[in-house]
Amino acid sequence: MELAAPLLLPATRQHAQHQDDGDKKYHLQRDGEQHKNTWVDSMFIVVANVVGIGVLGLAHAFAKLGWIWGFVLLVSTLAGSLYSGILMTRMKCRVPHAAVFADLGYEGDTVLYLSCIIHHSPIMVAFGNLGKAFITLFAYTYITGVCVPSLFLQEMTNGLCFVYCALMVTALVLPLAQYRNFAEMNSIAVVGAVSIIVPILLILCTNSHGNVQPTTTSWVTNASFDAAVVACMDVVFAMAGHVFFVEIMSEMRDPREFSKSIVAATSFFTVVYVLMAVVGYYYVGAVVMSPITSNLSSMNMRRWCSMFILCHVVVAYVMAVMVLARAIEQRLFHRPPEQSKHASVENRVAWLGITAAVVFTSFLVCNVVPFVNDLLGFVGALSGVTTTYVFPFLLAPVILRDDMTRGHARLLQGIAVASTLVAVVGVISSVHRMANSYQTRSPFSC
Repeated sequence: MELAAPLLLPATRQHAQHQDDGDKKYHLQRDGEQHKNTWVDSMFIVVANVVGIGVLGLAHAFAKLGWIWGFVLLVSTLAGSLYSGILMTRMKCRVPHAAVFADLGYEGDTVLYLSCIIHHSPIMVAFGNLGKAFITLFAYTYITGVCVPSLFLQEMTNGLCFVYCALMVTALVLPLAQYRNFAEMNSIAVVGAVSIIVPILLILCTNSHGNVQPTTTSWVTNASFDAAVVACMDVVFAMAGHVFFVEIMSEMRDPREFSKSIVAATSFFTVVYVLMAVVGYYYVGAVVMSPITSNLSSMNMRRWCSMFILCHVVVAYVMAVMVLARAIEQRLFHRPPEQSKHASVENRVAWLGITAAVVFTSFLVCNVVPFVNDLLGFVGALSGVTTTYVFPFLLAPVILRDDMTRGHARLLQGIAVASTLVAVVGVISSVHRMANSYQTRSPFSC
């Protein structure tokens, strides 16, 4: 859809319809080439994407919030994340040509426009290009905040300068980022899922055997407002990953089965997240640090955990780079993505240039904002909340309006509005804490 200045009103529908047809042709061609993954494959991809450094900060979040608010927040975000994923599955089935999250934002305008015509309503809400632009903006903010493997590489190398660690991670990621789709990444997705399970088991076993002594905990804490808000955003970040869900479904044989993937993955999240939060907070107490590996007394154990976590975060990072690079390729060259083995030399060089630009941008971000907890809180607020609890709940009443009661739609819209307010508060608090953190650490410092 085209927006006419200065009022940003929708332009003629003839042009919009022609553009829609072109987009649908592109997406159908892309979908038709990649129908390979089963719901089990997609489950491993979801686990590899979602379970990451966020789970290692849950005990720290509980220390800031206390048992009561920690459990309330964790359970509510898990339930909301599950329902959001189910809504996205239903929307993808309703809009089969959608290949990325932003396509749902574009489609929302088409459905709403038709409903306004049918009911002779003068109201016109321009989701269209604006919806696609906003969703793309917030989704890609998440990707720029993923360059945290350097933290664990620094742990493995006994405190090597963070800048050097970031350079080493960049050199490691760039060759792996030459994958073109999730179907090509099934094997490393399994590696990524398994590599986060191993350190979780090591941490749980170490704590349960008494290597870390139990300390005093609180039902409700006296943490500052900024600290509590950032802790909430850290919990939300642990659920972030919905930005990839439409892409994952676009490569499935039957996207309707993605509901099985999300239910299985969320069941796994629930067990792991509750165990990590409870065991970590109970044994370490209010002084627990994030990531929780920093609290292990054995240096060898910390290095082993860091090695496995590094593998996991690199896999998740590679997937994020692939998603962003594929979108940039479409915008710059107006061509559907190719499989790596079928790409021409020219396309391979172009893909290398795009992925190098994305990786270098992430390198800059993680060094300009070298405060991991605050950065995760910022990303969790700006992208985690919006792509998980705002956009799906705003789009569902539009795209699924024929299958949804008015009360249900109003409830989802209310949740979206409340989540937006939470995101705004989270962003402000995270930025405030990051500004204060610059007093003790400068960009590109060791």
